[in-house]
Amino acid sequence: MVHTRSKMWHKSFMLILLFFMILSKVGFSEVLNIGLDEAIALGLRNSSTIKAKILAVEAAKASLQAARAARYPTVTTSASWTHLFDQPKTPDITFDSITIPGSYAAAKDPVSITATVNQSIYTFGKIKNSIEMAEKNLKLAEIDLEEAKRSLILQIKRAFYGYILAKEVERIQKETLAYKEEALEVAKSRYEAGLVPEYEVLQAESDLENFRPQVISAENQVRFALLAVLELLGIKETEGFDVILKGSLEAHYYSFDKKELMNMAIRNRYELNQLRKSLELKEIQQRITEASRRPVVAGFVSYSLQSGYDSETGKNKYWGKDSWDGDLTLGVSVQMNISSLFPWSAENANVVKGKLEIEQLKQNISGIESSIKISIENALLKLEEERAKIDSGRKGVDLALSLYKSTRERYENGLASSMDLRQAQIGLNNAQMGYITSIYNYKMAVFDLMEAVGVYEFK
Repeated sequence: MVHTRSKMWHKSFMLILLFFMILSKVGFSEVLNIGLDEAIALGLRNSSTIKAKILAVEAAKASLQAARAARYPTVTTSASWTHLFDQPKTPDITFDSITIPGSYAAAKDPVSITATVNQSIYTFGKIKNSIEMAEKNLKLAEIDLEEAKRSLILQIKRAFYGYILAKEVERIQKETLAYKEEALEVAKSRYEAGLVPEYEVLQAESDLENFRPQVISAENQVRFALLAVLELLGIKETEGFDVILKGSLEAHYYSFDKKELMNMAIRNRYELNQLRKSLELKEIQQRITEASRRPVVAGFVSYSLQSGYDSETGKNKYWGKDSWDGDLTLGVSVQMNISSLFPWSAENANVVKGKLEIEQLKQNISGIESSIKISIENALLKLEEERAKIDSGRKGVDLALSLYKSTRERYENGLASSMDLRQAQIGLNNAQMGYITSIYNYKMAVFDLMEAVGVYEFK
């Protein structure tokens, strides 16, 4: 299982980062530069989803503790006080000139105190299975937390490189705009020298102005991409400081073994781990359901204290000799739902239902394993495709740049037309766009492969 890198990040790094954020807000710095690792750290720290998953893990731990408590005896105590407004008294009895005075049948204000201890002796695995189920639920909550972290890291990576791509597009568009400005200056110089008609200057100026909206659009895309990243990082306001993401689009090639990737996916994929835990929980629940048709043996001990009273006067006795009378009771109880043994009982139906649901989960696991294999193969094919495009695109950029420089020089010397120069500009722009897009697509394909395998990075 691949563990999240957040466990290895130093707390001091986060403190330094937050310190600079505070400084930027109070005016000591106007720009906050964030790299990919810093972005991931901030995202994990601020994510409400992660915080909710952490709380779910703590709740599962509490449930496990409650389940384990069933192993130990339960102690209950009670105390009661009763007031009799009309206290009963037996009448005097006279027999052969001998009178037996009446007596009070009960105390006017009796107090009773009872303590009871109950202990399960044998439950045919009910307690054991309940504890095991709580342990599985805790593991499932931890898996959910790890998956939330992994998913968020990949989302941040995708958004981060989306921003870097937008910055590269902006750079290329501004560079192309600069080329068109140079072309306009050359056209003006040639026009002033009487070498070209005014139409060529107007055409170069029109070409320049028509391209400006693409630069504006590229600038807006950078802003939108930045907002997408900041949303994932939990940064709601940037008033008083600017955020710049530090990174570059570079081709880092990977070499993969398909069999090893499949093994990693079998170990790490969230859907598979979730279904496996669900299957384990269902099997435990099945054992609990079957155990419900068996008896439960428990023991109990109870001790009760009752306050005394004077039968002649009816006065309560709370202190002194013979004030309290105690009773000790102990025993063993056996309880069993006899109706659960009948063929038409709900317990029998639940047993059959549980077996069918277990088989259904097994089939679902098998189906996901097949789909994972297809996802991995598709991602690997996409990687090879984009890698070929990158290699070709790199050569294409070099050739397009050489062609543009040559055409510009020829245009300055009157050996090429303005149309040739515009075509060279367009060719260079397209080559650069295609090259950086191929690098970006390669990274996205790597992230798709990570998604298919169930990790957020490859070692």
